[in-house]
Amino acid sequence: MKRLLAFLAVLVAGGFGLAGNAFAQGDFYIRSQYSNGTFTGFHEILTKPKEGYHEARYCDRTFWVSSTTVVWTEEEAAAGRKLIVEENFGSSRRTVCADYADFATLDDLGLKKREVEQIRNRNEPLDMKSSRIRVIRDAFKQFK
Repeated sequence: MKRLLAFLAVLVAGGFGLAGNAFAQGDFYIRSQYSNGTFTGFHEILTKPKEGYHEARYCDRTFWVSSTTVVWTEEEAAAGRKLIVEENFGSSRRTVCADYADFATLDDLGLKKREVEQIRNRNEPLDMKSSRIRVIRDAFKQFK
């Protein structure tokens, strides 16, 4: 009986240890803000490969990003906004990279020169899929 209880205790403790490791990593975002710190927008970046995403380095860490995200970061930086990579754990945030000079550009993604030119020359707006922030923003447009 003691062996069974010891085995179950080890099993449960190991399960919590594995669960703790699985939940230890948060979500990663590139966040844009004005020089005074006011939030302007964000794009999620991934830590694992996904189809349609490209490997990119931010401050010596590897992430997976869409070309739309990279174009957005280039446009935000050109507009004078501050960009950071942050990791979110629920309601807390931790800055991972705050050096825009160390951010990936379209030229860094390993795309062919023609693909880079096509992405940069698109006349269509960036991917405007619905997000909570866009929905909230659009709901308050009439109150300006």
